[in-house]
Amino acid sequence: MKGYVGLLLSVALCCVSAQDQTASNRNPRIINGQNAGNTPYNAYVLYLNSANSGFFGGGSLISDRHVLTAAQNIAGFVRWEVGLGSTVFGQLNRQTSTQAVAHPSFNMANRANDIGFIVLSQPVVFTALISPITLPIQGRNLPYENEEGMVVGFGFNSVTGSINSDFLKVGYQRVISDSRCVGFYQITPPNHFCAEDTIQRSNVCNGDLGAGLIIPERRVDTLVGVASLITASCDSTTPTGYTRVSQYRQWIRDNTGV
Repeated sequence: MKGYVGLLLSVALCCVSAQDQTASNRNPRIINGQNAGNTPYNAYVLYLNSANSGFFGGGSLISDRHVLTAAQNIAGFVRWEVGLGSTVFGQLNRQTSTQAVAHPSFNMANRANDIGFIVLSQPVVFTALISPITLPIQGRNLPYENEEGMVVGFGFNSVTGSINSDFLKVGYQRVISDSRCVGFYQITPPNHFCAEDTIQRSNVCNGDLGAGLIIPERRVDTLVGVASLITASCDSTTPTGYTRVSQYRQWIRDNTGV
């Protein structure tokens, strides 16, 4: 399967040029990340169009049938391969879906409302390795400035690499002010926020877009952001832009029942 994905990506990158703002460099990995521990909500998402071309990103399991991800991983695509249940890429439990919903007001140009969900073809059975992440309580505008969150993803081993990391990687980022965030991206707070790592310089890259930022809200791991915006070079000094999940809590409930 790894060989198939590598071949697919090598011939299909041109089909997803809108996935970064300048589209000059694709290095899908979590930069300076460490090997992650068990993250049973994490989903690997391979998305394909009608010509069987596409790319890959991340997502978060929120129920036995739904994976929350970025709308950019949904709009224009017709099939999604979702991998769950392991921090080892080759051991993911995979299933294919042909049903997904992007937010109706999603705008690819500025990534407004960059959120959506994939409907799994078969419900998953919850185990220690596969279980949903908690969503924010309605009305709580999480996360707050200076809160630290965790983001995970599969990706290439180096900037010039072409092979997926065998292991899930994790980075830790701290939420910055909205005034700084709007200096990097054309966003409208509070629907988006930014987070960065000024110590280890861990960061998100293209193959991780759609992954969730998780914070321990009242000692419960909670999904507060969906990776949405990065710079073209995936540099380790520019913050990641996230869709704020709490702003879409009612839309998620109305459309998934979660």
